[in-house]
Amino acid sequence: MRLFLASLAVLFGSSIIGYVSIRVLGIDDTLEMPPLPGGLWLSTVLLLVSSITMQHAVVAVRRGRITAMRAELAATTVLAVAFLAVQAVCWAAWAEPMRDAIGQTEQRFMLTAFYVLTGLHALHVIGGLVPLITINSRAAAGRYSIERHAGIAYTAMYWHFLDGMWLVIFVTLLIGT
Repeated sequence: MRLFLASLAVLFGSSIIGYVSIRVLGIDDTLEMPPLPGGLWLSTVLLLVSSITMQHAVVAVRRGRITAMRAELAATTVLAVAFLAVQAVCWAAWAEPMRDAIGQTEQRFMLTAFYVLTGLHALHVIGGLVPLITINSRAAAGRYSIERHAGIAYTAMYWHFLDGMWLVIFVTLLIGT
């Protein structure tokens, strides 16, 4: 799992370095960018709370609190779907500036970089829904206990990684626009 997360860190890191390089080296400092969609703040809160609920699920299963674990896993899944829904609204909010920037290559390039960074993250959140749904169904079937809960622990590691990556992406976008 650590090797997998390290490889993802390289992917996200290189994407962020690419964005920063474009912003710092290739774009005029006077370039007017639209403000970031306000929904990004809400999606950040949703993802932070989902990381908390995921950790609560891990703690609950380690303490044998199976009902609490199931509730926390379900909450994490709902929050993940809500995050993606808010992200979709944010992408739609920048659709008009994208259309308006058709003749302005540099601005369109920066707007595209926004979609690439947030889209890359969203794809990994969608990918994270697969193990989340899997561990939810296994939890409902009673397959986790104090002794057997590696699936929950590994999913939590991935989920916390995504949360951390989102914070880095969000701060990068805040500084870069």
